[in-house]
Amino acid sequence: MYLTYPIDILSFLNTVKICKGNVFFRTKEGDSLNLNSLLSQFIFTSIVCDEHFLASGEIYCENAEDYHTLENYLADAAPSGN
Repeated sequence: MYLTYPIDILSFLNTVKICKGNVFFRTKEGDSLNLNSLLSQFIFTSIVCDEHFLASGEIYCENAEDYHTLENYLADAAPSGN
């Protein structure tokens, strides 16, 4: 799943906190940020302003129920313009 853009990053990360499992942002290069980690959240926050980079990555949830928790922030396809 892809993140919607623009995104309210603070609201998104607060919602990640209530997820039952780990939530990852995965880049097309294969790098992963565990968004449950404070360090990864800091890195993610620093790149979220780059729409093209953000659109090239996907959100992966270990617990399938967490996709429902995050549904307001997710889309099936990358934001247009990419």
